[in-house]
Amino acid sequence: MQQSMEDWINGIGDKPIPVMQHTIMELTKLCKGNDIPMHDIVELVETDPGLTVQLIRTCTTTSKSSLRAEVTSAQQAAMMLGIEKVKQLPNTLPSVDKSLAPSNRHHLQSVFSRAYHAARQAKHWAEMRRDMMPDEVFAAAMLHFIGEMVIAMNAPDELDRIMRMRNEEHIASEEAQYIVLGFTFDQLSLEIAKKWQLPSLAIDSLHAENAQQPRAYSIMLAVQLARHAAYDWYSPKMLKLQEEAAEWLGQATIALIRDTHHFAVEIARDSHFYGVHPAAAMLLVDPRDHESESTDETQEHAGICLIPQLTIMRETIQKLKALPTEEHDLGDIIAPTLKGLHDGVGLNRTVFALFNPNKKSLNAFQIVGADNNPEFGQFQVSLEQDNLFTILAKKSQAVAIGDDNRDKLWPLLPDEFQNIIKTDSFYLMSVYLHAKFFGVFYADRHTSDCQLDPISYKFFKAICKQSEQTLQRISDIRIK
Repeated sequence: MQQSMEDWINGIGDKPIPVMQHTIMELTKLCKGNDIPMHDIVELVETDPGLTVQLIRTCTTTSKSSLRAEVTSAQQAAMMLGIEKVKQLPNTLPSVDKSLAPSNRHHLQSVFSRAYHAARQAKHWAEMRRDMMPDEVFAAAMLHFIGEMVIAMNAPDELDRIMRMRNEEHIASEEAQYIVLGFTFDQLSLEIAKKWQLPSLAIDSLHAENAQQPRAYSIMLAVQLARHAAYDWYSPKMLKLQEEAAEWLGQATIALIRDTHHFAVEIARDSHFYGVHPAAAMLLVDPRDHESESTDETQEHAGICLIPQLTIMRETIQKLKALPTEEHDLGDIIAPTLKGLHDGVGLNRTVFALFNPNKKSLNAFQIVGADNNPEFGQFQVSLEQDNLFTILAKKSQAVAIGDDNRDKLWPLLPDEFQNIIKTDSFYLMSVYLHAKFFGVFYADRHTSDCQLDPISYKFFKAICKQSEQTLQRISDIRIK
């Protein structure tokens, strides 16, 4: 039986992430000298994700003042705690080498390797963009992997199952995580980050809809680059990701690819003590080995499709019906709706886009099912020109784009929207609040292997309609 995410959160409690024995030894050696520069200590700490996490947590929990500034980086945390406390910290924490069984240890060190790669890459891009505080970006990217670290420490068999589904059955990693665990790594990371009061940038970058924020987007790109690189530097998905990063940074794609390859080697040299194959090792794989593979991005998910679960759908509708009529955050209604569409109806990517009357646009308010797709997180539609969305905005209504109407309706979709969704079958439903256009629900299955069908469309409309009715009866909706 699957453990719920709540069970995982309760089981984790305040348990620390173990640290590398290498870090403990090197920090002890470094601190034998006099007048050790804080920079040298922080540089060593940041090579160890477990110690970085615990340093920031320690500083957060020991600072009691309600007026305290947020702790956003290892450097800031170290300065606040002081050299003496930082020196003693590793001795109070469990060691990866001594506290974990071999399988758990190997998986955790592999996650450490990806986390460090992502953090270094994100910081490198932040420096290229002249970010005022690249250390904050480094920390947020590393903290992105907390959920995966926790699973590695406690459930290596589940990680093995996820990897087999990804590698042998060609199921997208995010969906494999959902099938095995009932949630994704990033969803677990988000809940842990909120519980441990980790930096807001780390939390922001774990919300797919925040891809419209430059710093969060850079972290999402770096995280996905590190995850893809651990498997294959030359896949179509990796090429597409690097094209997105190049466009965002204003570079030629070939220049960015060359830079990420060289930088991966540098990162591997600096983290050799993890004891696992770094991403740079995959650069040695001959790209010609991939020439026979399909370049169709929808090759993933070929092994399994999410199916409707009536129990979850009923629970979603009942939860929305039972919500008290007092004031609520918009997320209190949207979050269970999107989860119901994903888990209950079996729709892979679900979005609620909120109407902005000042900018005449729809902007993603919340997204479920796109943790591994930063570009989709930039879900935005302009209503300046007439299109399918301006037609939907005239009243509360739904439409399913499929084989029977695609020729007619596809030309009505904005080009930028087509480029973001990269699928030709999906559902839309407009939502009205107090007789005014309020937003749009969107859902798809992201792949031609898993077709939309009349039953799922019926369920989609039922949940969205109930969500709209719930919004109508709430006395005050707070939009955050």
